[in-house]
Amino acid sequence: MKLSRVEVKNLFGVFNHNININNERGITIIIGENGLGKTVILEMIMNFFNKNFYYFNSVTFDELIFEFEDEVIWTVKKEIDDEQSENLLVLLGDNHSESKFLIQSTNLDPQYFMKHATQIGRILGYIRRPTPNRWEDTRSGIIYTAKGLVEKYGNEVPLNYKIGSEIIDAPDWFASRFDKINVTIIETQRIFVLDEHEINPVDTVRKYSNEISERIKSKLAESTDLSSKLDRTYPNRLVSQLKQRENSITDEELNKRLNQLEEKRELMDKVGLIETEKDSNLLKINNPDAVVKDVLMLYIEDSFDKLSIFNDMSEKIALLLRIINSRFKHKKLFTNKEKGFLLKSTVIQNELGTYQDIPIEKLSSGEKNELILFYRLIFNTKENSLILIDEPEISLHISWQNQFMSDLNEIHKLNKLDILIATHSPDIISNNWDLRVELKGVE
Repeated sequence: MKLSRVEVKNLFGVFNHNININNERGITIIIGENGLGKTVILEMIMNFFNKNFYYFNSVTFDELIFEFEDEVIWTVKKEIDDEQSENLLVLLGDNHSESKFLIQSTNLDPQYFMKHATQIGRILGYIRRPTPNRWEDTRSGIIYTAKGLVEKYGNEVPLNYKIGSEIIDAPDWFASRFDKINVTIIETQRIFVLDEHEINPVDTVRKYSNEISERIKSKLAESTDLSSKLDRTYPNRLVSQLKQRENSITDEELNKRLNQLEEKRELMDKVGLIETEKDSNLLKINNPDAVVKDVLMLYIEDSFDKLSIFNDMSEKIALLLRIINSRFKHKKLFTNKEKGFLLKSTVIQNELGTYQDIPIEKLSSGEKNELILFYRLIFNTKENSLILIDEPEISLHISWQNQFMSDLNEIHKLNKLDILIATHSPDIISNNWDLRVELKGVE
């Protein structure tokens, strides 16, 4: 289930914005002057569909409207209960008369939130506490209560707290649709995250390098299990195939499949998944008889089955390497199971005459931003998700900005994503002005 339109009425008490999402092309670009609420709109979408409902206490608006591709409409409004707590009311239908559902804020001891908010403030370097009961994100200037801070940033630090409000007794029209919407935001600050077991920020590039190493090792283990199963059953399958043979295999058919297998192995080797093994010598047998051809063909088909485990990952790694290596100058990115990301100079050689390794920590901020952004888009998104990207131009050279949309199109095709971008950069937009939605101020 996809969103087709997002509308906000009276944002900040001033602005009315209507954004039609381009589901056909898969990419929509929001432009507009500073202060009109581009980033806030992305945050509103993300926080709603990730159950961070308390976020809305810090935003002034009258209505947030979601329209889906099947023309179903939800209207989200604030409602204050008898205890003066703000809740969210979701109305089904454009005339607000069909059904409604009240999402209630989680009621916990205020001291519970105060304790964890204080901890978050200490851990995150960009959070300051201007008053005893308020916390400020110095990057955005947004002020939070203790509970608001925990709801917003609790997932980024090691707290014994389940972040996100609980949805209780939701009607089917809400729950069945809500659970199918996957929304991820890629914010402007991408380079540092918090380690799961530490309170110090770690380099996101290093985190993702370790992550892709583990992904490769996991696939290799899966391939080993399948290989063992196929090898154990090979004799019986071969005998069965020989008994059922109807047409003999030609030399042309055998050569074609073997060449296809070698091409596939070369691709897997290129992206660091396996080491290439050449099987050309198999065809140097003089005039192989029909039985030998059957043996070889079953071996080839088994090899394809073993490699099929890597199909999805090899496509993703190949795309990541192609995008990154078209940008990075004087260095080239590789991947392998031991090191994850491996960088080599293309100009500086060591005393052995081989090109020198470059520590990933030596990447510039722009290079790190690019690698992080595209890794997340390629590897850390679910198919048919809505991806929100805030200011992708940060730290990027103009030539990289010009390439951005063509690369994004490739990722959209591979992962079947819908992407909503907020940007100030005409170079990001490039020739894609038909994808833009311009936010207007009060004239």
